[in-house]
Amino acid sequence: MIKIKNILKKCATVFLVLLVSLCIYTFVVTDILKKDYVNVFGYTYFVVASGSMSGTIEVDDIIFVKITDKVKTGDIITYKNDEGDIITHRLVDISGNKYITKGDVNNVSDDAIEKKDIIGRVDRIISPSFILKSIAIFLIIFIFLAIVNFDSIIKKYIVKERVPEKKPESKLPDEIFKNSNRREEEVSSGLTVTITFKAMEELNKEHKKEVMKEETIELLGEEGSIMITPSKSDKSRREEELLDVIVSILKCKKSNNLKSRMNKKWLMRYQYVYKLCHLLILRSTEQFVEEINNPPFKEIYDYDLERVGLTDAIRNRIYEMPIYIFMIILTYAILYNDDEMFDGVYKILKYKVMVDSKNQFKEIDRHDANSMKQVKLLISFMRKVANKFDNKKVFELEKIERIAKIRSY
Repeated sequence: MIKIKNILKKCATVFLVLLVSLCIYTFVVTDILKKDYVNVFGYTYFVVASGSMSGTIEVDDIIFVKITDKVKTGDIITYKNDEGDIITHRLVDISGNKYITKGDVNNVSDDAIEKKDIIGRVDRIISPSFILKSIAIFLIIFIFLAIVNFDSIIKKYIVKERVPEKKPESKLPDEIFKNSNRREEEVSSGLTVTITFKAMEELNKEHKKEVMKEETIELLGEEGSIMITPSKSDKSRREEELLDVIVSILKCKKSNNLKSRMNKKWLMRYQYVYKLCHLLILRSTEQFVEEINNPPFKEIYDYDLERVGLTDAIRNRIYEMPIYIFMIILTYAILYNDDEMFDGVYKILKYKVMVDSKNQFKEIDRHDANSMKQVKLLISFMRKVANKFDNKKVFELEKIERIAKIRSY
């Protein structure tokens, strides 16, 4: 119903624009340029002022004339006579370069005209009665719809009562975020690594600058080299917008904290995402799916999705994203110590892997260079975080990388 409404709205808008444009064009041509008629894609139009063609064309009828001098006997033609009047009569005879016309109700023929006087041949006739009938039919339909849907129209246009808008249906079933079992808290371990948000954000800014440099193309010309950064596609912009929203949510929830604590629980998840990234690079499909379906951590259930920032719209946007966006969001959730964000995005990832009919997740595309590049950039960022904050040497990312390579064989 919404699609039909949008189509009708667009058609009405196009029709209105064309009608207004035609009126302006006619005014400029006839009133300003002082021409006898307009030419719109080889056609012109006139309003009939006399009844000389009564029975075929009535007074006030609108005639559409194809501009041409190729006419034959029997055609109704429009021409300009010696006095400068524009006449529409039937062509009754052609004798050399002389064209004889006559009104259907007239007793005598008109004075002969030449071919150069002919404007064109009448192609279509529209009667005012036809327009009035169309308006009447439209009013009848409108009145019928008004009677059928009287209450809604009164509420919307008279009483101004707002009809509640329906929320778009979610692509993700709520069941994947719920469970009858109560959540069991993971045993907390001692502090391992402390990461300050300010230092992490600075590191992220430096990483983004390096990414920009890597995406810059050097073009060699006669006057030297020129560095160009390609414009981003709509897909890339949507991905960046989503990541900005996710980071904003994480920052708002941690607005009172200045640092995150990378204890054993978060370290294990960091290593888990790092391993997934390497399995993607190695294109180890079976191992990747196995790791997604059997994570080394307990899942959280029955939390308020709206309250934690995972609204229906955001969940659907995440669901549509490519695989590397999932990895980036999971990494951010770990660095900000956000259980619900990590678990919610992980559940969406797990569901997508499970139901993916196109095998975009189960079969990693070997020719998708951009996805592989983005995953490699994320691996580079995760290493930088470890190198900057891991003063106790507990991240063991090289070990995780070796394990991923061994299991992929």
